[in-house]
Amino acid sequence: MDLITKKLYFILGFTFFIIGLLGYYLPILPGTIFLIISAYFFMHSSQKFYNKIVNNPYYGRTIKLYIEDNIISVKSKVIILLSIWIATFITISVNILTNFSFNFNILGLDLTINVKTIAVLISAVGSIFVLRTKNN
Repeated sequence: MDLITKKLYFILGFTFFIIGLLGYYLPILPGTIFLIISAYFFMHSSQKFYNKIVNNPYYGRTIKLYIEDNIISVKSKVIILLSIWIATFITISVNILTNFSFNFNILGLDLTINVKTIAVLISAVGSIFVLRTKNN
């Protein structure tokens, strides 16, 4: 890996690390996913910072299991899936009141995509991704 790519990965790793730490203190922002992304970038740029993340007594084991073995515990899967779908139902409920949608004109076709559709599709993809990982 060349020096520029390594520096870029380090900057991205540090950025996602800060976002991940904020996620543990802010109610809407998820923390673990950003720490996983951070660990991935540090794995390719700084072994020292990667080790600091995966050896942390609070969140390190979860991140290490996911990155190295593609494992998420059943308890974590339940929490993740509940969070995904509760947020989706809140989005759908709010959207029923506001009926927010995106209008596109692609190749002369007028397309309208409702936020409810986007929310359900993203949640379904996320759920499949979580369910495809191994159980701890």
